[in-house]
Formats: sequence, C-alpha cells, structure tokens
Amino acid sequence: MTPDPIFGAIIVALTGWFATLIAINRSSLSGAWKRRWMIPSWIPWLGLALGAPILSGMIPIQQALNVGGALTTGMLVSLVVSHRSLR
Repeated sequence: MTPDPIFGAIIVALTGWFATLIAINRSSLSGAWKRRWMIPSWIPWLGLALGAPILSGMIPIQQALNVGGALTTGMLVSLVVSHRSLR
C-alpha cells in the first residue's frame, strides 16, 4: 500500500498539473505547442510535491523517484496511445 505522504504529494501534483493544463489550454499558443507543454509542465509539479516529503524524511528518494517515474511513464503512454487512435 502507498504511504500517506506519497498519496498526498501525488494529489497536490495532479491538482497543480491540471490547473497548469487549463492555463495552457486557455493560452494563445498553437495546438502543437499546447501538446508539447503537457508533460514538461508535469515535472515541476512532481518535484515540488515530492520535495517536501523527501526533505522531511517521510519517504526515501528512491521511492519518490520510482513513483514519479511510474506516473510520468503512464502519462506518456496514454498520450501516445490517444494520439495514435486519433489518426
């Protein structure tokens, strides 16, 4: 089972990321640039959300990297699958 600090950090990261995606979607960028900023906008939120539990010693760095990597990989796979189904 996932420890509570990681669960809370992921909720914070996802909330911030979705807010960022809404801001990107409302911007005047072209559709191609909006798609290009989806995953890079996730990385800072993940770092900020997992930084506090890591620095306070609630979770080890390796566990945070594993969770962050798994979430990022899942997002990339879903983007590739959804992009291919649109063609």
